[in-house]
Amino acid sequence: MGAQLTRSARQFSLNCFHQRFKQLTPPQFARKMAEVWLQEYCPPNYVPGGSEVSWIQDSIQLAADLHSIFEAQGIPYYVTGGVAAIAYGESRTTQDLDMVLSVPRAAIPALAAALEQAGFYVPGVDDVASGRIKTLQVTQIDTISRADLVIADVNPYEQLKFERRQTYRLTDSTSVYLASPEDLVVNKLRWGRQSQSEKQWRDVLGVLKAQQGDLDYEYMHRWAAEFDLAEALEQVTLEAGVREIADRQWATATYAVMRRAFVLAQERDRTTQPSSGVEVAEGNQYVLIQDSARQMFAVVVKLGDRAIAQFGPQGTVLAASPSLADRREWAAIGQHLDNKSPGSTTPKNQDS
Repeated sequence: MGAQLTRSARQFSLNCFHQRFKQLTPPQFARKMAEVWLQEYCPPNYVPGGSEVSWIQDSIQLAADLHSIFEAQGIPYYVTGGVAAIAYGESRTTQDLDMVLSVPRAAIPALAAALEQAGFYVPGVDDVASGRIKTLQVTQIDTISRADLVIADVNPYEQLKFERRQTYRLTDSTSVYLASPEDLVVNKLRWGRQSQSEKQWRDVLGVLKAQQGDLDYEYMHRWAAEFDLAEALEQVTLEAGVREIADRQWATATYAVMRRAFVLAQERDRTTQPSSGVEVAEGNQYVLIQDSARQMFAVVVKLGDRAIAQFGPQGTVLAASPSLADRREWAAIGQHLDNKSPGSTTPKNQDS
């Protein structure tokens, strides 16, 4: 739908400009549309060479064209930004295409030559190859379409994003790689913080609302915390109406840690039995309750008596409502328990 919106928007723009600028010659009109659609990215003296039919090509087709070039060059890539947001659920138009490439700086000139041979205008090659800038801003000459080709950083998270990229088929013979929806959400929260752009927030909302339970919220929380975006992720999941899904995933992922904490309390003889079939382990911040009669295991915040997780048989999540502080604390407890395993160095006492 997003691609159709983009084509429709461009066709409408063409129709309107034809009516308003009837006096322009075909080359002048082509230059006018290039300036309108590319704005500050319009190359000097650039006149589109294709027909108006090619001008309304959407960014998805541009991605397919670039895919062929990258495959021939052996360059891993993934599509991100607005096109990926459209693919995962946010129906909107987008002016350009954002792609991240894993390519050595020394290979940039060869890549630029291949792009130019395929009909792209490729400025700033020396600056990108030298590392002064990290983005090749290329324009497909016949279609008035542009793409930002971002050279990937070298770090564990970027490597993980390439490992998690997903393949989507456009036609029987053409596929493209997209950033995973989880990585797209995290990246758009990062971009939104830097740019203060509401568009990034809307894209995240669109992806969360469309994907819902098909997302790995624990993965997103892990990296959101890494980039100091945990509160932003909490807020956007609440606005998107998927907070309960995220909380239940957290409870499922944390159940084993909670059970280990309870068993450790039993081994240390630190549990009590206030009533028949009920066993309680009381830590510094949390109370763990095992109710054998009701086949239920619960975790309650000691201060305020607030239940953050309730489980049925085999760890089935019945309810979950952790705060950010709870998430952080149980992550620390899990790390503490891992450090207490045989062969590890036991840190200072940190009971639940």
